[in-house]
Parts: sequence; C-alpha cells; structure tokens
Amino acid sequence: MAEADEFLESIWQSMTDAATLPGHGLSLMNVATIGRNGGPRARSVILRDFARSPERLCFATHALSEKVAEIRANSAVAATCYDRKRSLQLRFEGTATIIADDAERWRAWQRLAPHSQQQYVSLATPGAPLTTHEPLEDDASTAFQRFAWISLELRSLEWLALSTAPHTRWQFELLSSGWNGQRVIP
Repeated sequence: MAEADEFLESIWQSMTDAATLPGHGLSLMNVATIGRNGGPRARSVILRDFARSPERLCFATHALSEKVAEIRANSAVAATCYDRKRSLQLRFEGTATIIADDAERWRAWQRLAPHSQQQYVSLATPGAPLTTHEPLEDDASTAFQRFAWISLELRSLEWLALSTAPHTRWQFELLSSGWNGQRVIP
C-alpha cells in the first residue's frame, strides 16, 4: 500500500473514532455553507457519524434552521475539525444532502442522547426573534419531525499537522478512480 493510501486510511480511522468516542478532539466541526446573501456562513456542529463507500460525515440539526435552507439552495459545503491535543487540522469539502429517508433519520435519532433530542422539542424556529419572556411552546411528541440528518459526501480533504517541525500537510481529492493524495508544502 502506498504512503498516501496508508495515510488516508489513518484519516478515515480518526474520523470513525471522532464519530464514536465521546470527547474525541475531532468531533466538533465547523461547517460552512453559502448564505442567502451569497456570503459564507459557518457554525459548529457535532460529528455524529462517519461512513465509508462513499466517505461521508453526518451531523444533526434543526429542520427549520438556516443551514438546512442554505444546503437546499446550494449543496456545496466545507467543514473543518481541529484536535487541540494533537495540533491537527482536517478540512473537508463536499456535497451535503438532507436525508429524507425516515428509517435512516430514525436510526440517527435513536443514537442521540436524551439531552440532544431535547433540542428539537420546541415549536419555535431557530433564529426567530424572541419577542416574549413567556416560556416557548414545546411538543415532545413531534420533536422527531424537527430533526434533520445531514450527510456531507466528501470530494476533497486536507490534513495539516501543526505539531511537527516543519508542519506536515497532505491533500486528497476524490477522482473517478478513487482517492488521490499527495504531500504538499504547508
């Protein structure tokens, strides 16, 4: 196996670990979309799943959030993870899909901790002005309806180790023949 292939396998294992091990350094991702005004919009999300063939990162969000509307309008999305302990940055680009299959969404929903499911109980729209100090209306029985499962199918990635001297940087791109990678100048 070539050096790039071995390196890519270690990245896939890191992403699997980040999606399954609580508190892993790469589990917090910054996801960037194109906003309604044409400018970039970035926010943090938790990596909830990593799948292979095709390689994809998955995260949860509120179905009425702006990021869902932005992905519907333009599915090109970028994501960045940074592991502070390892001084390691991973950047990804790909095509995001809002999963419509209720069975797949339900499997993802079932893996969420109760406190995470609680984020979908409110009937209020995220980002809407808060006009009253009264408690927001909740409906736990319909929380799943407000749960969106997003899949980011990867087409390129970059690995940057800042703990080495000099820094080490690899770039990978998905071609029709598979992933192609090379070490590049940091």
